[in-house]
Amino acid sequence: MKRTNLFLFSLAIPALSILSSCGGEEAPKGPKYNFERAETLPDGYLAELGIIKTNIEVTAKLYETMNQSGYSFSESAMLSAGKSFSGSSKQALGIGAIGSDMVYCSAFGQNQSAMSRMEGLMKTAGSLGIAEAFDQELIEKMASEDTTINKSVLLTKAYLKAKDQLFSDERAQYATFMVVGGWLEGLHIACQMSKSDLGNMDVRLGVWSMCDTYSNVLHMCDVFKDNSEMKAIAEKLSAISAPMAKISKNSKKFTTSDVEALGAAIGEIRGSLY
Repeated sequence: MKRTNLFLFSLAIPALSILSSCGGEEAPKGPKYNFERAETLPDGYLAELGIIKTNIEVTAKLYETMNQSGYSFSESAMLSAGKSFSGSSKQALGIGAIGSDMVYCSAFGQNQSAMSRMEGLMKTAGSLGIAEAFDQELIEKMASEDTTINKSVLLTKAYLKAKDQLFSDERAQYATFMVVGGWLEGLHIACQMSKSDLGNMDVRLGVWSMCDTYSNVLHMCDVFKDNSEMKAIAEKLSAISAPMAKISKNSKKFTTSDVEALGAAIGEIRGSLY
């Protein structure tokens, strides 16, 4: 399979995480690829990426629906605001996870929690050497108290603008780690929130939609299967295919027990990664 030069959230954002050009004053040194046209992209990767990009907005909408439906915000469902990550791969995973936590906070109007996580995201991105890829103004707006702002759109823009900065092969791997981290954290939160209540059909469909992108995430990991850490993550994700299938194969009939089982499996992976 061809190697790629590509994208980022998840971000978190999760947005984590995830993408169009980031307007900086100075172009980064080295070749700058047009992600939409680069011949080095592997077959099918753009399609996978497009699906995951859409999933960011789906996740944000799910959290908003939960808030409007009376679900209680859970600080414990997220990573701690001061969470640190050692090593570049875990830092990239962490950026995606923090992005997802920010979306969750913003959807429930938890602006202080969102802001503290924004600070953590920028600090981790700085440690990884990619802070310039993120539009801090957009992220700050997402963490603001302005209820007129469509924060899911802002997060998507922040992740999209980060993509062109991640143009080297090494950074393409970072981008994929971020996507995985954001997706995993977003699904973890969704499972913790809905494992005892699937009465709202929009919530049920939102959880199902997140599970439905499971195969796309695995395919994205496969692009970098020569990276030992990415391969290890793919193996961990592949191991939860059974509980994932209970939900992804039946959008209308999966139960709270199915969600609880998947949430426990994801929690184990999450714990082993961070």
